[in-house]
Amino acid sequence: MLSQPFKPKEDELFRTLWEAQAGKCALCGEDMPQNRFETAHSTLWKKLRPTFDHIKPRSKGGPDTPENLQLAHARCNKIKGNK
Repeated sequence: MLSQPFKPKEDELFRTLWEAQAGKCALCGEDMPQNRFETAHSTLWKKLRPTFDHIKPRSKGGPDTPENLQLAHARCNKIKGNK
């Protein structure tokens, strides 16, 4: 069993950000897979899956508002951290 879902929860915010970013990571600019089956292996999905990224990190007072959120690969989001 995979530890990550096959695809991200597609709510209205996710769809809006996905369309605005044309399916590209906000941090590196590369394409993001829409689901696990667009990657060769579950390990790649774990790294490349779309995640919500706070533009201004919550640890620095950034809100959980749509204006402060973007989509990024899980690995890019982790590398960015709270910068």
